[in-house]
Amino acid sequence: MKKAFLLFLVLIITCFTITSCKDSSNNTNNSNESTIQNNGTTSCKDSSNNTNNSSNANVGMIRDLSVNLERNYSVPDSDSNVLEVVSTADEFYQNDLKELISASDDVIRVTVQNVTFTSYEGVAWTKSDVLITDTFKGDLKIGDVISVFTLGGYIPLSDHIKGHDDAFRFKDLSAEEIETTFLKETIDGEKAIEKSEDLILCVVQTPKDSPLPNGAYERVSYSGQLYAEGNKEFIQMITDSPDITKKTYSYDDIKEMTE
Repeated sequence: MKKAFLLFLVLIITCFTITSCKDSSNNTNNSNESTIQNNGTTSCKDSSNNTNNSSNANVGMIRDLSVNLERNYSVPDSDSNVLEVVSTADEFYQNDLKELISASDDVIRVTVQNVTFTSYEGVAWTKSDVLITDTFKGDLKIGDVISVFTLGGYIPLSDHIKGHDDAFRFKDLSAEEIETTFLKETIDGEKAIEKSEDLILCVVQTPKDSPLPNGAYERVSYSGQLYAEGNKEFIQMITDSPDITKKTYSYDDIKEMTE
């Protein structure tokens, strides 16, 4: 009887020990899981915060407001025929920079990132995607990328003819020659915008009834385009006479005119 009692007592102790070990193991596992989850959560939060800060630093400074084109043309290759056409633009505004600034929605300093050619209704246009590096007037911000349209550029002769219905002007060209010929349309006295140029532009947002894409900008006038020479001088080109004349402004001059 005594042996049976001792055996029963040993069994109870053994069961208690095993149960205690399981509880201890479960507590340890729960503790480990809690630690892993807490560490994981903290790590994710930290990583997320770091990512957001990095993202805000890189993306928050730039808004891509540029527009897409239905058609775009490159500079013709050497196998293409190129006919040059020089036009005279009707300048609504005169060359007074202060008046040009007053008529502008925005006055901005930009770096030209990309230049492409397109056409609307048979008229050649140049689209310049520009990165804004400084602002003088308006709602655009440093870091914005916008598309500025200016008259002139390259256009396939066939597209010009479709827009103007003037095939009779090119009766000396065969159908094949028309398909491989480009017009290079330039505005008298104006220098074409080039990639990487540092410019100050007086621009307006294109009106809703314009054939240009919604969200595009247009230069107010060629006289409202100033060429930066370092950070001290900005050159205005005036082309309303046979001889191109230049006016030089300082950064402070422009700031004063936009205040």
